[in-house]
Amino acid sequence: MDYSTMIHKDLIFLNEDAADRKTLFRDVAKKIRAAGYAKDTYEAALNKREDEFPTGVVFPEISVMLPHADPENVNEPFMAIVKNAQPVRVLQMGYNEPEDATAMFFLGITDSSQQVGLLQIFMDLLQDKAFVAKFKETTDPEAMYQFFVDTFKTQAANK
Repeated sequence: MDYSTMIHKDLIFLNEDAADRKTLFRDVAKKIRAAGYAKDTYEAALNKREDEFPTGVVFPEISVMLPHADPENVNEPFMAIVKNAQPVRVLQMGYNEPEDATAMFFLGITDSSQQVGLLQIFMDLLQDKAFVAKFKETTDPEAMYQFFVDTFKTQAANK
């Protein structure tokens, strides 16, 4: 699947400044809902799922979070690319150990059969030093949009 279609210019938030996870989820969910990609139930579903199944992942070059809610809370597939000014305490996927992350990729999936493939692509990309370096240095939303579209189109072509 070509996941690049999930990337939207209006869902790139590179200047968030939330003090904690719930504030970050509230602020980002509000923007995602306002843009029409998610239902009013999205924020609560996002928090519930994160409480039950944490999505923090630590890589050698970066710690990230891949929060998502069940498909019934999503109107249209999306990927929100978020950088927070300060680290947010989250729990690691599978280990429930605390970690601090400043990068978050909110995933809006409408077909749950696509979730594993998308997560695998992220796991591969976030282990790629060149990808992580480019992500960290990119501060312009338009440039970030193009970087992700190009990267995900390349991934689709190589599968």
